[in-house]
Amino acid sequence: MGDWAEQVAAAQARAEHKQAAEQIAEGRFDAVHDAATARGDVAHALQSDEMRSWMAARHETDAAWGEWATMMDARPDSEPGTEQHA
Repeated sequence: MGDWAEQVAAAQARAEHKQAAEQIAEGRFDAVHDAATARGDVAHALQSDEMRSWMAARHETDAAWGEWATMMDARPDSEPGTEQHA
């Protein structure tokens, strides 16, 4: 595997890790949201630390996948899968 492929694989692993953390944060927010809904106080959930944590995690996930996409767009011509077919 070439240097580019290794970098892409590492970027993908980081993005998948961030995405998994985001899903956990979303689950925590969902629990707070459900409790706030049951109390009739949804606004509380939207101002909670869990909401802020989830949004921060979403931002990190987007950034990590953006890094991966940028690397994919920069694939060198020498990498497999870039051959031109006549």
